[in-house]
Amino acid sequence: MTTTTLTKSVVTLIAAGTSNAINGTTRGTADMRTSIGGLLTIKLTNGATGPTAQAVANILISHNTGATPAAASKGTDWKTVYQVGNGILANTISEWTYNVPAGAMHIEVEITGNTGQAVTCEAFLSRLDSAASV
Repeated sequence: MTTTTLTKSVVTLIAAGTSNAINGTTRGTADMRTSIGGLLTIKLTNGATGPTAQAVANILISHNTGATPAAASKGTDWKTVYQVGNGILANTISEWTYNVPAGAMHIEVEITGNTGQAVTCEAFLSRLDSAASV
């Protein structure tokens, strides 16, 4: 019988309590080239007065084999694989998870789109760095 030991690490893409300003964009990236995937969590919180347009959380993947590209919107380096919004109601708190596949080279979380009010955001990744069987 073999025993498999997993090595994991926590990666902060967007720190807890980060404010995404009105008309602002907040981004964070992680290098996934030597990992076996992971579990991403995202949290968005509207303030006491909801935004006029909702904040949207975009999850993007890059296929680059080199260093993690600069954080940016979808385009040449980054491809959107998931998108979700938090709505415009005051005090709404929403949380989501996304299973990052082993094939992902790099991952980015982008929070954008809110108008009228700032929103609070965060994104954390439990990255599976390796698995060893003995």
